[in-house]
Amino acid sequence: MLKNIVIKAVKEAGSFALSRVGNFGEVKNKSPKDFLTEVDEEAERLIIAKIKEKFPDAGFYGEESGRQGNGKYLFVIDPIDATTNYIKGIPLFDISVAVYENDITILGVIFCPKLDELYVAERGKGAYLNGERINVSQVSELGKAVVGWNRSNHPPKILESSKRIIARVLDRAATFRVFGTGGLDYCYLAKGSFDVCITPLAEPFHSAGYIIMEEAGAKVTDYEGKPHNLNSKTIIAANKYLHPQIIELVRVGSN
Repeated sequence: MLKNIVIKAVKEAGSFALSRVGNFGEVKNKSPKDFLTEVDEEAERLIIAKIKEKFPDAGFYGEESGRQGNGKYLFVIDPIDATTNYIKGIPLFDISVAVYENDITILGVIFCPKLDELYVAERGKGAYLNGERINVSQVSELGKAVVGWNRSNHPPKILESSKRIIARVLDRAATFRVFGTGGLDYCYLAKGSFDVCITPLAEPFHSAGYIIMEEAGAKVTDYEGKPHNLNSKTIIAANKYLHPQIIELVRVGSN
């Protein structure tokens, strides 16, 4: 029941977002390089309302509304991931919900409405795209790897270290991608389109992607190789062959 309720809420929010493409209201600045529209706020309210119908005592952590409630489940919501893409008419944006129980992710749902791609993973049950099982790639050499960089704006605290890491990636990997979408980058890693995904400044609202990647066979840690959690500040994800290579590359580049 939990999975179906979240999927329904996410897909309704996606339909709403599509209906407002080109008519998203006032664009505000949450920070100098981070934007917010009326659609972000309304989609989050829609998702919370739909889930509350079945789980009235649940806790919620929304990117736009913050923390509320303290129930058995914590629903972590990004109502429009990649708002800049959404504003600019780029189809790579998504709606993302992670469900935590006792600080452990038990469900991740990410929906890209423009491409009609629904990614779902439950703890111990695998990862799926539109009902079909997905798995990470088996590329074992960094020189043959497609590396996704999961950050499009870079505040001062990560700028210089990110430059060094990116330079090392460009020197060693086959190719490099920046799509500007937190959740979908993780899904592309999960289905093997990316071989590596590096996040220099992680956000809890993209954490649905962590379980999707893990259930697809990825190793997901922070830059130090520690297991991820809701408050992780960095993320490295890759298959078992590439993960240690990327950890070493990032370690050297960070210093």
